[in-house]
This record gives sequence, structure tokens and C-alpha cells, in this order.
Amino acid sequence: MLKEERHEYILNQISKGNRIYVTALSMELGVSDDTLRRDLTELDSKGLLTKVHGGAIAKSGISIKFTDRINTAISIKRRMAAKVIPMFKEGDIILMDGGTSNLEVARQIPKDTAFTIFTNSFPIVNELFNHPKVDLNFLGGKVFQSSQVTVGLPVYQTLQSINPDWVVLGISDIHPEKGLTCPDREEAMIKRAMIERSIKSIILADSYKLNTARAYRVASLGEIDYIVTEDDKIDYIKQNWPKYSYEVV
Repeated sequence: MLKEERHEYILNQISKGNRIYVTALSMELGVSDDTLRRDLTELDSKGLLTKVHGGAIAKSGISIKFTDRINTAISIKRRMAAKVIPMFKEGDIILMDGGTSNLEVARQIPKDTAFTIFTNSFPIVNELFNHPKVDLNFLGGKVFQSSQVTVGLPVYQTLQSINPDWVVLGISDIHPEKGLTCPDREEAMIKRAMIERSIKSIILADSYKLNTARAYRVASLGEIDYIVTEDDKIDYIKQNWPKYSYEVV
């Protein structure tokens, strides 16, 4: 396939899902990962996409729908979620934000362990219905459809009345200087409030979220306690990102 044909295919794929992955594309197109990386670098230099670790994201900054994200990088999400569960202890109060990685955490919560869980995520509520020992609390508010969560004043007001032991925060972008960001202002405000109300915070960030940033700031890296990522990205973050008190696992 000619380079021009690859570029057209890449831009067509990113227009459908807003994110593309080098490994998947190299298999689809029958070319090496290095060739794909050079293609992405060239397209990035032309302002047609934003190259990130492991792939690229759309330049528009539009949020990817939950339904489009749920079947991507499933094995990675499962491995990251498995690192989170041992952090919790019986009786903890856990605030769970939306997101497909967080949904995987909910799926791995043991059914024989008692937790109090607050969430604004419809999929997480549905997942935890069959956990008899979980005291499940839904944060009602305005529905933000693309993320399948609630936002707005009712959610913010409820957050002011709780002090969770943990927040498992859903985030689409994490950057060493710009911190945690997201593409929607109202959702960013709720995420910010979740961090402020919680004793400890956990972020699940696979390689496709690293070194990316959107329009609205949620928090700095200095406000995060744990960054849970892929095993082969732990040393990269420790060596290249600013040294704050967060732990990379």
C-alpha cells in the first residue's frame, strides 16, 4: 500500500473512533510499527491528528462515546483493574467516576466484600446491582450521554456531603505538565470536586492516555495519589514525568 493510501486509511479510521492504535493498524495494513509511527508523525506535523504513545487521537478534541470505548484495549483494562482491587479494604467508602477502565474495576470487586460505593455512572450501577454486600449509592443529576454519567449541581451538592476513602477517577487525558484534563467543562468540574472530597485518588491511565491533554483542567499530577498504568509504562513515567508524591503502579 502506498503512503498516501495509508494516510487516507488512517484519517478515515480516526474520524470514526477519534483514537487509533499503532499495533492494530500495523496488522490491518500489513506494515511495521515503525512505518506507522512515521506516518503518524507526518500527519501530526500537518495538523491532521495528534500523535500519542501507542497511536494517535483526533485533533478536534471531541469526547469519544462510552459505547465506542468499551470494547477497546480490554485486556489492558483488566490488568490495570487487578492492581486497584487490593488497595481497598473491607468497609471502605469508594467514589467511582465513570469510564470503561473504572467499569472493569467494578466488575472485579469481590461479591463477598462489604463496601460503600458512590457513583455517577449508569454502567457501574448496573454492574454492582448483583453485589449484595455493596451499599450502592447513585449520584443523580443531568445525564451526560457520551460518558453515561450524571453531572451538574445535584451531583456537586451530594459530593459536598461525603468524604470517601477513595476516588477512582475516570480520565481521558493525562499530561506531565498539564495534569488531568477532559473535553467537557461541566464534567471537569465534577471530577475536580470528586478529588477534593476524597482522601486518596486513583487514576487508571493506559499508554494511549499518556502525554495527551484537552481543553478543561481537572487537577495537577501533584493532587493524585496513584497512577495505575501498563507494566511497561511504569518506568517511563517514573523517569520522565515530574516527581510528585503520586505512586505509579
